[in-house]
Amino acid sequence: MSSARYKRLLTNLPSMAAIVNAFQSPEVQVQVYSSLIDALDEAERPSSDTRSSRRNGTAEVEHDLVEGDSIHSMANDD
Repeated sequence: MSSARYKRLLTNLPSMAAIVNAFQSPEVQVQVYSSLIDALDEAERPSSDTRSSRRNGTAEVEHDLVEGDSIHSMANDD
């Protein structure tokens, strides 16, 4: 693991832990953690990768979470 990736992970770990711990099921927590790590990895890739994934029919959903907000309430803002 590169030092830059490690520092980025450490920076994001507290907020990731809050999101993961919002779920009671260990299975769901593992899935959420994996999704967050995948998103962190994708954010490190060049932007051309993101454009090509959109052409392949996948869409990205972005929400700004504020500490203390529920991720469940964000899903209902549409």
